[in-house]
Amino acid sequence: MPDANADVAVRPALAGDLLACARLGARLARWHHAVDPRRFFVTPSLEEGYAWWLGKERRNPRAVVLAAVRRARGREKVVGYAYGRVEPRDWNTLRDRCGVGIDLIVEPAARGRGVGRLLVEELVRRLAEKGAPRVVIQVAARNGKAREVFAGLGFRPTMLEMTIEATPARRGSAGSPPSRRRRAGSPARR
Repeated sequence: MPDANADVAVRPALAGDLLACARLGARLARWHHAVDPRRFFVTPSLEEGYAWWLGKERRNPRAVVLAAVRRARGREKVVGYAYGRVEPRDWNTLRDRCGVGIDLIVEPAARGRGVGRLLVEELVRRLAEKGAPRVVIQVAARNGKAREVFAGLGFRPTMLEMTIEATPARRGSAGSPPSRRRRAGSPARR
C-alpha cells in the first residue's frame, strides 16, 4: 500500500510560508472564537497579526514553527502548520521547563491522512532538541478528534481549563455557578 504522505514533508516554515501559515492560524483562532467568543478573541487583521507573530517566532531560538507541505509538480503547498516553544519553569501553573505546543492545524482537505501526526512528531522532536524534557499542549474541550489523535501519540491529560465571566451580567445562565442554579422540579434552598 503506498504511503498517503509520500508527497508531504514537514520542515521549518520559510518566510514564503508565513502567509499560508497565518491563514491557517487565523482559521484556528476563528474556530476557537466560534466555540467560545467570550474566551477567545479575534481581530479584523488576524492574518496579518499571525504572519507578523510567526515571522518573529521563526527567529526566536526557543521557538519552532513548522510547515507541512504537499509537493506536486515541482511546487509546494502548505497544508498544515505547527508552532511551539520551550518555556521556562512556571510557578503559576506548576509546570516545569518544557516544550509547549501552541498551534497545530491541518487544512480540511488534508485531514485524516496523518499530516497532523507528522507535525506533532516533528514538533516534539525539535522541541526535545532544544532541551525540552516533555511537551505540553492545550486542546479545545470540544475538539474530540484532536484529543484522540494526541492521546494516540502518547499525550496524557493533565489539566482542564475552565472559564467563568467575572461579572454576573456577562455570565448568562451557562456561566452561573452550580450552587446558584436549580434543577427543574427540585426544591429551592433557603
